[in-house]
Amino acid sequence: MASLLELKDISIDYASKRNHYNIVKGINLSIDKKMKYGIVGESGSGKSLTSLAIINLLANNLSIASGEIVLQTNQEQVLNHLSKRKMRNVRGNDISMIFQEPMTALDPLYSIEDQILEVLEAHRSMSKKEMRAKAVNMLESVGISPPQKILKEYPHQLSGGMRQRVMIAMALICEPKLLIADEPTTALDVTIQAQILDLMNNLTDKHDTAILMITHDLGVILETCDRVAVMYAGQVVEEAKVKEVFDYPKHPYTKGLLKSIKTLGDRSQKLYSIPGNVPTPDKYQELGCRFATRCPFATEKCFEQEPPAFQVNHDHTSKCWLHEEEGETG
Repeated sequence: MASLLELKDISIDYASKRNHYNIVKGINLSIDKKMKYGIVGESGSGKSLTSLAIINLLANNLSIASGEIVLQTNQEQVLNHLSKRKMRNVRGNDISMIFQEPMTALDPLYSIEDQILEVLEAHRSMSKKEMRAKAVNMLESVGISPPQKILKEYPHQLSGGMRQRVMIAMALICEPKLLIADEPTTALDVTIQAQILDLMNNLTDKHDTAILMITHDLGVILETCDRVAVMYAGQVVEEAKVKEVFDYPKHPYTKGLLKSIKTLGDRSQKLYSIPGNVPTPDKYQELGCRFATRCPFATEKCFEQEPPAFQVNHDHTSKCWLHEEEGETG
């Protein structure tokens, strides 16, 4: 059975009058229907850019340099080859997105009702009365009460948790096949974070919607996702089922990330951190592994040749030369 969404060797380039360089390179992901899939990595790893490429919202100085993004619903569509008009039909209908900061994603000049109904007007043939009834039901389902009152409010009148619930309602009101959530709990306190994650899980299960969760928080991935791709410097360095990655991490970068959270709460140990910093795209080395400059196991080969994605276990890949003798290339 075909996957709901496939990214096939996707690369994203930046170009200006003075500079041209690669930011995201060779991304291969496959998300099945109803799956909860996570992309995790430090800031600047290319997570959000990858999600924006899927819905064709890259900035003007960014472009998909190679590869295909294939969506399989009633028919197969190569999203990065669609016209702007056809892509507008996909956004909000087949694929919806919850952005990182709801205060900037919601328009401050329009009421919550105006903004929710705008989504329905774009994708559904319904009367104003029917749309409003659907909006009320959707707000109720995301835990907003009383919904009739909130519909008349403006974004600045709502708390951060309430704005995020409104964003989830807007994203799910047309029952999309895929929901992309870019750091959906970053600006919220811990209690509200847990409520939002539970809400997303319950609603997507109810509507048979797949989730692509973009986050730097490994705890969020563990709680919500079935599979995970670990990104570093614009590349996927490890990919497998979530439990497999947490219990048996293979890539040195993944091991470093997990080691840094496992020492939390243990006051007898100094908090572990990976040496150095994530390089900026203009500093990516053209040859070799992009993690080599921070890796304690790096050899001369790591600086000279880019490693392939080795199949280190069933359905588990890692992009590291350490696996050259133990695994096949994926």
